[in-house]
Amino acid sequence: MKKLILLFTLLVSVCNACTQTAAQKSGTLLWKISGNDLPKPSYLLGTLHLKSGEYLDSIPGARAALQSCEQVVGEINMPDMAAVQMQAQQAMMMTPDTTYRMLYSDEDYQFVSEKIASFLGVGLDQMGMLKPAAINQTVVLFAYAKYFPGFNPANALDLYIQAEALEEQKPVLGLETSDHQLYVLFGMSSLQQQADDLLCAMKNIEKLLDFAPELINDYNQGDLDKLYQSLEKSNKICPSTAAEMDALNKDRNTAWMQKLPEIMKEKSSFIAVGALHLAGEEGLLNLLKEAGYTVEPAGL
Repeated sequence: MKKLILLFTLLVSVCNACTQTAAQKSGTLLWKISGNDLPKPSYLLGTLHLKSGEYLDSIPGARAALQSCEQVVGEINMPDMAAVQMQAQQAMMMTPDTTYRMLYSDEDYQFVSEKIASFLGVGLDQMGMLKPAAINQTVVLFAYAKYFPGFNPANALDLYIQAEALEEQKPVLGLETSDHQLYVLFGMSSLQQQADDLLCAMKNIEKLLDFAPELINDYNQGDLDKLYQSLEKSNKICPSTAAEMDALNKDRNTAWMQKLPEIMKEKSSFIAVGALHLAGEEGLLNLLKEAGYTVEPAGL
Protein backbone atom coordinates (compact mmCIF):
# COMPACT_ATOMS: atom_id res chain seq x y z
CA MET A 1 0.00 0.00 0.00
CA LYS A 2 1.34 3.37 -0.93
CA LYS A 3 2.28 6.24 1.32
CA LEU A 4 0.17 9.28 2.02
CA ILE A 5 1.66 12.53 0.93
CA LEU A 6 3.41 14.93 3.27
CA LEU A 7 1.36 15.06 6.49
CA PHE A 8 0.24 11.44 6.13
CA THR A 9 3.42 9.71 4.98
CA LEU A 10 4.14 7.65 8.10
CA LEU A 11 0.78 6.18 8.87
CA VAL A 12 0.10 4.86 5.41
CA SER A 13 3.64 3.69 4.86
CA VAL A 14 3.33 1.44 7.88
CA CYS A 15 1.36 -0.86 5.65
CA ASN A 16 4.34 -1.75 3.50
CA ALA A 17 7.32 0.53 3.88
CA CYS A 18 9.97 -1.46 5.65
CA THR A 19 11.33 -4.87 6.54
CA GLN A 20 14.48 -3.79 8.35
CA THR A 21 15.55 -5.46 11.57
CA ALA A 22 14.92 -3.11 14.47
CA ALA A 23 18.06 -2.21 16.40
CA GLN A 24 16.85 -0.38 19.47
CA LYS A 25 14.40 -0.89 22.29
CA SER A 26 13.77 2.70 23.17
CA GLY A 27 10.53 3.38 24.99
CA THR A 28 10.99 6.92 23.76
CA LEU A 29 10.41 8.92 20.60
CA LEU A 30 12.86 11.67 21.56
CA TRP A 31 16.64 11.28 21.33
CA LYS A 32 19.51 13.55 22.32
CA ILE A 33 22.45 13.89 19.92
CA SER A 34 25.77 15.12 21.27
CA GLY A 35 29.53 14.65 20.93
CA ASN A 36 31.52 14.56 17.71
CA ASP A 37 32.50 18.22 18.22
CA LEU A 38 28.93 19.51 18.35
CA PRO A 39 28.95 22.82 20.27
CA LYS A 40 25.44 22.12 21.61
CA PRO A 41 23.24 19.01 21.67
CA SER A 42 20.52 18.51 19.08
CA TYR A 43 17.37 16.38 19.38
CA LEU A 44 15.70 13.86 17.09
CA LEU A 45 11.95 13.23 17.38
CA GLY A 46 10.06 10.45 15.61
CA THR A 47 6.67 11.76 14.57
CA LEU A 48 3.37 10.28 13.48
CA HIS A 49 2.00 12.59 10.84
CA LEU A 50 -1.65 11.99 11.74
CA LYS A 51 -1.10 13.11 15.32
CA SER A 52 -2.29 16.61 16.19
CA GLY A 53 0.16 19.26 17.31
CA GLU A 54 -0.97 19.06 20.91
CA TYR A 55 0.47 15.56 21.10
CA LEU A 56 3.90 17.18 21.42
CA ASP A 57 3.19 17.81 25.10
CA SER A 58 2.47 14.10 25.60
CA ILE A 59 6.05 13.24 24.67
CA PRO A 60 8.26 13.63 27.76
CA GLY A 61 10.89 16.31 27.29
CA ALA A 62 9.82 17.26 23.77
CA ARG A 63 8.60 20.77 24.53
CA ALA A 64 11.73 21.64 26.52
CA ALA A 65 13.97 20.21 23.80
CA LEU A 66 12.16 22.22 21.13
CA GLN A 67 12.54 25.42 23.13
CA SER A 68 16.24 24.78 23.76
CA CYS A 69 17.16 24.39 20.11
CA GLU A 70 18.08 27.20 17.76
CA GLN A 71 16.30 25.82 14.69
CA VAL A 72 13.86 23.16 13.53
CA VAL A 73 14.55 20.59 10.82
CA GLY A 74 11.85 18.52 9.13
CA GLU A 75 11.54 16.19 6.19
CA ILE A 76 10.44 19.18 4.14
CA ASN A 77 9.86 22.83 4.92
CA MET A 78 6.09 22.68 5.41
CA PRO A 79 4.73 26.17 6.16
CA ASP A 80 4.06 26.99 2.49
CA MET A 81 1.45 24.26 2.20
CA ALA A 82 -0.53 26.05 -0.51
CA ALA A 83 2.38 25.73 -2.92
CA VAL A 84 2.99 22.12 -1.87
CA GLN A 85 -0.67 21.25 -2.43
CA MET A 86 -0.53 22.68 -5.95
CA GLN A 87 2.54 20.56 -6.70
CA ALA A 88 0.81 17.52 -5.22
CA GLN A 89 -2.31 17.98 -7.31
CA GLN A 90 -0.22 17.95 -10.46
CA ALA A 91 1.84 14.94 -9.37
CA MET A 92 -1.30 12.94 -8.50
CA MET A 93 -2.95 13.32 -11.92
CA MET A 94 -3.10 10.36 -14.29
CA THR A 95 -1.19 10.76 -17.54
CA PRO A 96 -3.53 11.48 -20.48
CA ASP A 97 -2.36 8.45 -22.46
CA THR A 98 -3.39 5.90 -19.80
CA THR A 99 -6.77 4.85 -18.42
CA TYR A 100 -7.83 2.35 -15.79
CA ARG A 101 -9.45 0.26 -18.51
CA MET A 102 -5.94 -0.20 -19.87
CA LEU A 103 -4.51 -1.17 -16.47
CA TYR A 104 -7.22 -3.57 -15.31
CA SER A 105 -9.30 -6.40 -16.66
CA ASP A 106 -13.04 -5.73 -16.66
CA GLU A 107 -13.39 -7.88 -13.54
CA ASP A 108 -10.61 -6.11 -11.63
CA TYR A 109 -11.87 -2.70 -12.75
CA GLN A 110 -15.32 -3.47 -11.36
CA PHE A 111 -13.93 -4.82 -8.09
CA VAL A 112 -11.59 -1.87 -7.43
CA SER A 113 -14.26 0.64 -8.41
CA GLU A 114 -16.84 -0.86 -6.06
CA LYS A 115 -14.35 -1.20 -3.23
CA ILE A 116 -13.18 2.40 -3.30
CA ALA A 117 -16.79 3.53 -3.65
CA SER A 118 -17.58 1.70 -0.40
CA PHE A 119 -15.16 4.08 1.33
CA LEU A 120 -15.39 7.27 -0.70
CA GLY A 121 -18.86 7.13 -2.24
CA VAL A 122 -17.46 7.34 -5.78
CA GLY A 123 -15.67 4.81 -7.96
CA LEU A 124 -13.14 4.77 -10.77
CA ASP A 125 -15.49 6.47 -13.21
CA GLN A 126 -15.26 9.58 -11.01
CA MET A 127 -11.75 9.07 -9.58
CA GLY A 128 -10.07 7.94 -12.78
CA MET A 129 -8.25 11.20 -13.31
CA LEU A 130 -6.03 10.35 -10.32
CA LYS A 131 -3.08 7.96 -10.34
CA PRO A 132 -3.64 4.64 -8.55
CA ALA A 133 -1.21 5.64 -5.78
CA ALA A 134 -3.28 8.76 -5.10
CA ILE A 135 -6.51 6.77 -4.90
CA ASN A 136 -4.83 4.22 -2.67
CA GLN A 137 -3.69 6.88 -0.25
CA THR A 138 -7.06 8.62 -0.25
CA VAL A 139 -8.89 5.41 0.66
CA VAL A 140 -6.45 4.53 3.42
CA LEU A 141 -6.52 8.03 4.87
CA PHE A 142 -10.31 7.89 4.95
CA ALA A 143 -10.21 4.47 6.59
CA TYR A 144 -7.65 5.51 9.22
CA ALA A 145 -9.51 8.71 10.08
CA LYS A 146 -11.67 6.92 12.66
CA TYR A 147 -8.56 6.34 14.77
CA PHE A 148 -7.85 10.09 14.85
CA PRO A 149 -11.20 11.79 15.47
CA GLY A 150 -11.12 15.51 14.95
CA PHE A 151 -7.76 15.46 13.21
CA ASN A 152 -7.04 18.70 11.35
CA PRO A 153 -4.27 18.50 8.70
CA ALA A 154 -3.48 22.17 9.31
CA ASN A 155 -2.56 21.23 12.90
CA ALA A 156 -0.60 18.04 12.17
CA LEU A 157 2.30 17.39 14.55
CA ASP A 158 5.09 18.07 12.04
CA LEU A 159 3.45 21.26 10.80
CA TYR A 160 2.73 22.37 14.36
CA ILE A 161 6.39 21.99 15.35
CA GLN A 162 7.54 24.07 12.40
CA ALA A 163 4.89 26.71 13.08
CA GLU A 164 6.05 26.95 16.71
CA ALA A 165 9.60 27.58 15.50
CA LEU A 166 8.53 30.29 13.09
CA GLU A 167 6.49 31.96 15.81
CA GLU A 168 9.67 32.17 17.87
CA GLN A 169 11.54 33.45 14.79
CA LYS A 170 13.70 30.34 14.56
CA PRO A 171 14.85 29.02 11.18
CA VAL A 172 13.05 26.02 9.67
CA LEU A 173 14.97 23.74 7.31
CA GLY A 174 13.89 20.82 5.13
CA LEU A 175 16.05 17.75 4.59
CA GLU A 176 14.57 17.25 1.14
CA THR A 177 12.28 19.02 -1.30
CA SER A 178 8.59 18.41 -1.81
CA ASP A 179 9.44 17.53 -5.43
CA HIS A 180 11.48 14.57 -4.20
CA GLN A 181 8.74 13.34 -1.87
CA LEU A 182 6.19 13.63 -4.66
CA TYR A 183 8.41 11.63 -6.97
CA VAL A 184 8.80 8.84 -4.40
CA LEU A 185 5.06 8.74 -3.78
CA PHE A 186 3.69 9.17 -7.29
CA GLY A 187 6.45 9.05 -9.88
CA MET A 188 8.88 6.28 -9.02
CA SER A 189 6.61 3.29 -9.69
CA SER A 190 5.00 2.66 -13.05
CA LEU A 191 1.26 3.18 -13.38
CA GLN A 192 0.84 -0.57 -13.82
CA GLN A 193 2.72 -1.24 -10.60
CA GLN A 194 0.61 1.37 -8.82
CA ALA A 195 -2.55 -0.25 -10.19
CA ASP A 196 -1.39 -3.68 -9.00
CA ASP A 197 -0.66 -2.21 -5.56
CA LEU A 198 -4.11 -0.63 -5.44
CA LEU A 199 -5.77 -3.91 -6.39
CA CYS A 200 -3.87 -5.79 -3.68
CA ALA A 201 -4.68 -3.13 -1.09
CA MET A 202 -8.39 -3.20 -1.90
CA LYS A 203 -8.44 -7.00 -1.74
CA ASN A 204 -6.79 -6.89 1.69
CA ILE A 205 -7.95 -3.57 3.12
CA GLU A 206 -9.63 -5.14 6.14
CA LYS A 207 -6.49 -7.12 7.05
CA LEU A 208 -4.34 -4.04 6.65
CA LEU A 209 -6.62 -1.93 8.81
CA ASP A 210 -6.54 -4.59 11.53
CA PHE A 211 -2.94 -3.54 12.19
CA ALA A 212 -3.87 0.09 12.91
CA PRO A 213 -4.57 -0.15 16.68
CA GLU A 214 -1.38 -2.14 17.24
CA LEU A 215 0.75 0.26 15.22
CA ILE A 216 -0.69 3.31 16.94
CA ASN A 217 -0.14 1.76 20.36
CA ASP A 218 3.46 0.88 19.46
CA TYR A 219 4.03 4.50 18.52
CA ASN A 220 2.37 5.85 21.66
CA GLN A 221 4.61 3.59 23.74
CA GLY A 222 7.68 4.73 21.84
CA ASP A 223 8.51 1.07 21.19
CA LEU A 224 10.48 1.08 17.96
CA ASP A 225 11.15 -2.66 18.11
CA LYS A 226 7.47 -3.55 18.28
CA LEU A 227 6.62 -0.96 15.65
CA TYR A 228 9.00 -2.60 13.21
CA GLN A 229 7.76 -6.08 14.06
CA SER A 230 4.24 -4.90 13.25
CA LEU A 231 5.48 -3.39 10.02
CA GLU A 232 7.14 -6.64 8.99
CA LYS A 233 3.89 -8.49 9.51
CA SER A 234 1.79 -5.99 7.60
CA ASN A 235 4.33 -5.83 4.77
CA LYS A 236 3.72 -9.52 4.01
CA ILE A 237 0.15 -8.74 2.93
CA CYS A 238 0.98 -6.40 0.04
CA PRO A 239 4.76 -6.34 -0.19
CA SER A 240 6.62 -3.35 -1.56
CA THR A 241 9.44 -3.90 -4.00
CA ALA A 242 13.00 -3.60 -2.70
CA ALA A 243 13.38 -0.40 -4.72
CA GLU A 244 10.27 1.11 -3.15
CA MET A 245 11.41 0.27 0.36
CA ASP A 246 14.89 1.66 -0.26
CA ALA A 247 13.46 4.87 -1.73
CA LEU A 248 11.18 5.37 1.26
CA ASN A 249 13.65 4.86 4.08
CA LYS A 250 17.19 3.74 3.32
CA ASP A 251 17.96 6.14 0.47
CA ARG A 252 16.35 9.09 2.21
CA ASN A 253 18.11 8.39 5.50
CA THR A 254 21.43 8.17 3.70
CA ALA A 255 20.81 11.45 1.91
CA TRP A 256 19.75 13.15 5.15
CA MET A 257 22.94 11.98 6.85
CA GLN A 258 24.90 13.89 4.24
CA LYS A 259 23.24 17.09 5.49
CA LEU A 260 22.64 16.62 9.21
CA PRO A 261 26.25 16.92 10.51
CA GLU A 262 26.70 20.42 9.07
CA ILE A 263 23.16 21.45 10.07
CA MET A 264 23.68 20.38 13.70
CA LYS A 265 27.17 21.91 13.85
CA GLU A 266 25.90 25.28 12.67
CA LYS A 267 22.92 25.45 15.07
CA SER A 268 21.44 23.18 17.70
CA SER A 269 18.56 21.51 15.90
CA PHE A 270 15.22 19.95 16.77
CA ILE A 271 14.87 17.33 14.04
CA ALA A 272 11.33 15.99 13.56
CA VAL A 273 10.84 13.20 11.01
CA GLY A 274 8.59 10.16 10.71
CA ALA A 275 9.35 7.52 13.33
CA LEU A 276 9.99 4.94 10.60
CA HIS A 277 13.23 6.76 9.87
CA LEU A 278 14.67 6.28 13.35
CA ALA A 279 15.01 2.55 13.91
CA GLY A 280 16.75 -0.28 12.14
CA GLU A 281 20.30 -0.80 10.99
CA GLU A 282 19.75 1.78 8.26
CA GLY A 283 17.79 4.13 10.53
CA LEU A 284 18.97 7.53 11.68
CA LEU A 285 19.73 6.45 15.25
CA ASN A 286 22.20 3.82 14.10
CA LEU A 287 23.63 6.00 11.31
CA LEU A 288 24.27 8.82 13.76
CA LYS A 289 26.08 6.46 16.12
CA GLU A 290 28.17 5.09 13.27
CA ALA A 291 29.09 8.68 12.40
CA GLY A 292 30.54 9.15 15.90
CA TYR A 293 27.72 10.90 17.71
CA THR A 294 26.45 10.03 21.16
CA VAL A 295 22.76 9.18 20.81
CA GLU A 296 20.72 8.58 23.94
CA PRO A 297 17.06 8.62 24.96
CA ALA A 298 15.85 12.00 26.13
CA GLY A 299 12.97 12.92 28.39
CA LEU A 300 12.72 9.62 30.27
